[in-house]
Amino acid sequence: MRKMGAAGAAIGSVTIAGCSGEQTTTTDGGGGSGGGDGSDARVVEEDLPEERMMDDVIHLAYTEQYNPGRYQANRLVDQRLTDEMGIPTVTDPVEATVVSSREQAGEYDMVTYRWTANNGEPDSIIVTRFASDGSENWTGFSSEEYDEIAYEQRQETDREARQELVRQAQDIIGEQRPENQFLFNEYYYAFRSDRFEEDSVVVTDTGLRNIWNYTQIEPKNEEGNTIVTNNWDPSDQLNPLNANAIGPSRNWVPTRFMHDMLIRTGPELEAQPWAATEWEWEDDTTVTFQLREGMTFHDGEPVTASDVVWTYQMMLDKEPPAYLNNVVQVVDSVEQDGDYTVTFTLEEPYVPFIKTTAGIVPILPEHYWTQLMEETGTTEQPWRISITDDRPVVGSGPFQWGTWDQGSRFEMPSFDDHFMAPNIDMRVQRPLSTTDAEYEALLNGDYDLLDFWFGDTEQLAGAVEENDFLSSVETLGTGRQSAWVNCQRPPFDHVPMRQAFNAVVNDSQQTIINEAFDGFGQEAHTFINPSLSFWHNEDTTFFDGGIEGATTILADAGYVWDSDGNIHYPEGMTGK
Repeated sequence: MRKMGAAGAAIGSVTIAGCSGEQTTTTDGGGGSGGGDGSDARVVEEDLPEERMMDDVIHLAYTEQYNPGRYQANRLVDQRLTDEMGIPTVTDPVEATVVSSREQAGEYDMVTYRWTANNGEPDSIIVTRFASDGSENWTGFSSEEYDEIAYEQRQETDREARQELVRQAQDIIGEQRPENQFLFNEYYYAFRSDRFEEDSVVVTDTGLRNIWNYTQIEPKNEEGNTIVTNNWDPSDQLNPLNANAIGPSRNWVPTRFMHDMLIRTGPELEAQPWAATEWEWEDDTTVTFQLREGMTFHDGEPVTASDVVWTYQMMLDKEPPAYLNNVVQVVDSVEQDGDYTVTFTLEEPYVPFIKTTAGIVPILPEHYWTQLMEETGTTEQPWRISITDDRPVVGSGPFQWGTWDQGSRFEMPSFDDHFMAPNIDMRVQRPLSTTDAEYEALLNGDYDLLDFWFGDTEQLAGAVEENDFLSSVETLGTGRQSAWVNCQRPPFDHVPMRQAFNAVVNDSQQTIINEAFDGFGQEAHTFINPSLSFWHNEDTTFFDGGIEGATTILADAGYVWDSDGNIHYPEGMTGK
């Protein structure tokens, strides 16, 4: 990692792009290492105007009951900002569905969760999360330099040259800091080995909640024929055109399990044939897929090339926000040749197309969706359709719609006519309100496995050790747990404030890993996980020096403190 000292973006005088592309100049403040309290670096003034005093910084967070480790990490950082930096930071815990809605509405200053693209493809992060027009760039970060590199890497067909661009993108984000990594999580999952054959369990970067595991796991007995797990209520995540249904920070399992894509990302993050048995690039912008014959939708209608063409053409025409970056901006045309051949012509070379487009876009039944759009009056914005028991999902995937008792239970029976029909009869999501309740459900047999575990890992590992009917798996995954900041309003619309925040987070990482996550994690300074070793930039810029380093960055940028230790904006700047 390339550490930056207390001067901010570099030692000496430099210019760095702000959130809106404006230039901010910082100079060397010295120091930047060591664990001082920062008091020596503070500039203290009296009689400061009230409008320059910093308002409460709102840290949007999941509840302690939902994810104790993440909550503890948030509280640690927030207390340090308040007590040691004079930055008044308020932890604001809300339910999971509220986190996403408020983030997308910009109603936050910081928000913390885990994010992964699940497919090993860096473009899913680089453009989606950080490009100015990224479909999940809810921080509002904007940089012309970054956008140029982000879009250049998607077109670069030379792998080593693309690697260099991906690493440059990481370094820009490292300097600008719209995201501040808490850690690369190491995950621990448990399952009832008295109900499943252990050697049939498939672990991927997402742990046990992957299509390969749920289709290949072998029941030992009748109890193993229905898998009940702790994934949360689908809420607004069932419409496959809604960003919440495919965003990795939310529950994408129902959408990906009930629909087929042309390809799937395999357990080793490789592209594997799925609805398409093969594909061939005719040139840099033309690719042809051969569809698997004999597939049907859950209502018995055949899956043909016309459904694939309709799905993509509808997205090109209607422009659902969730698919702007990987379909609308990418595909020029899509055509069929007979019932089982589909050819895509791209606007320009798009190297990640197989994984980030063909591997994510669900094949929708034209006959069902045209009727659905007409009945609901949503022909122009079909992503707004609410999916319910009266208006269910009809896909062609290995699992199908069963029943949904909203907030309590979502049943997905297996689709026996699928070419990868599961060995189990049904998958059930049964959300519980606390990790303690989830723990007890696993022990008493109400749960069969854990899609997620946000509770006490040592406690769960102890239960596995003590009970022969439990087994476990561990994985680093491809994601990271981070705090994203709102670049569209104070205080994080100012680059030095984001850099100072990064210095405090980095100084807190080992405590977060050891105390909040029971040692299950690694230090993190970039948005690409080291498990994606080819793309990971171990020299990504980050800011060190802890409280002293953070204080120096802010003092050099003109921030001052009053005699009570409260921070104030530089002259000419005010709060929200």
